Amino acid sequence: MLDMEGHIDDCFESAPATRTPVTGSYVGGKWVDASGLSTPHAVTIQPVSEKEIDSLSHGGERLVDARKIYINDGDLYSISPSDNWAFTGIDGTFKTVKLDNRPWRNYCKAIVSRKDD
Repeated sequence: MLDMEGHIDDCFESAPATRTPVTGSYVGGKWVDASGLSTPHAVTIQPVSEKEIDSLSHGGERLVDARKIYINDGDLYSISPSDNWAFTGIDGTFKTVKLDNRPWRNYCKAIVSRKDD
């Protein structure tokens, strides 16, 4: 079993982040986002490898400023692929591109990309 207990903040420094769940519905044939209640989290931000970028870029979506994050606290069960993230000291909002959230672990891993306006 992979366990990050004892590795977070001893080897990697966590940073404050805010997660905003994004839901929505179609109104008149157009998607309208409806954001949920934001929650604070501690995350470890790491660079994304070339291999990960290559595998993600096959989906056809342009990745802007991709980063890998490990979420270390909070309600991990509520984290979903439709969430948006904001990080203290980093401009912009990031959307989840890939999520690895297994209930038996004590952390969650996601790849996020800056939202391109």
